[in-house]
Amino acid sequence: MTSRTSALNLSGWFLFTLMAIMFTLTMGMTLTWINLGSRSIASDIHSMQCQAEEARVHISKLEVERDSLLSPYILGKTAERLGMAMADPGQIRRIESFRRN
Repeated sequence: MTSRTSALNLSGWFLFTLMAIMFTLTMGMTLTWINLGSRSIASDIHSMQCQAEEARVHISKLEVERDSLLSPYILGKTAERLGMAMADPGQIRRIESFRRN
């Protein structure tokens, strides 16, 4: 019985060691896969943050240009270039809107 118990004991250790190795390999592969996924997501987030910053800078530039074009001085110069002048007092007519009750 001793040799049989010894054989069972040896096969038990072999099975335990094999299962431990398989578990370790599976966990290693899973952690590697998760790490690669998180790096990919981090790269996407960084790219989107850069795009958002570029958009904010572009919006700021467009706002400065809009404010410049709407300044009274620029509007006056553009009106002169187009041959426009201030309206005389009798040239403007205001029409009141009709309201139905």
